[in-house]
Amino acid sequence: MAKRKNIDWAAIEAAFRAGKLSNRQIAERFEVSESAIRSRANKEKWVRTAHESAHQSAHLPVQEILPPNDQMARPLHPAECREHVEHARDIAGRMLDELDAVTAHVGELEQLIEVETADDENGRRRAAMLKAISLPARSMTLKTIVQALAVAKEVAGVGIGGGKKEEAKAKAQEAAKPGNKFAPPAPPRLAVDNTKG
Repeated sequence: MAKRKNIDWAAIEAAFRAGKLSNRQIAERFEVSESAIRSRANKEKWVRTAHESAHQSAHLPVQEILPPNDQMARPLHPAECREHVEHARDIAGRMLDELDAVTAHVGELEQLIEVETADDENGRRRAAMLKAISLPARSMTLKTIVQALAVAKEVAGVGIGGGKKEEAKAKAQEAAKPGNKFAPPAPPRLAVDNTKG
């Protein structure tokens, strides 16, 4: 029978409570099974404190993520709407700056990824990191930012009288006025008077 090595549960608990590593990563680092870590954490009631995992909110009930219905249903005041649009534009601008920095230094980032992942057992982490900075990923990010800016522009026009839909509606109403190209036809006029005998 193989001799069981000593397991440093204090270090495992510290890594678990720090919250930076997943259970699987902790298990690989300390060469212990993930289920052993889970059962020990449940038994001793370990709690992650510093950083909760990014996917944590995906498992929350919808009520905890979304605001109450009465807050979602209330219409925004035009000034409030403009604030939100300006905030969205600021965020999009910062995201474009980040995208520009990644694009400008993509070669250096690829080298750093190669160095960082050199000791990995398999290439999954390296592939994921390289995919994140690849041209298709950056192009999709740019497309998403541009779409968000277009929506912000359209939202900015709502209530102010400048959105695309409002412009199209105003043009259609103008064209439908009497005397214009798409005005409804006048009722037919009676050419022969059959009432006279």
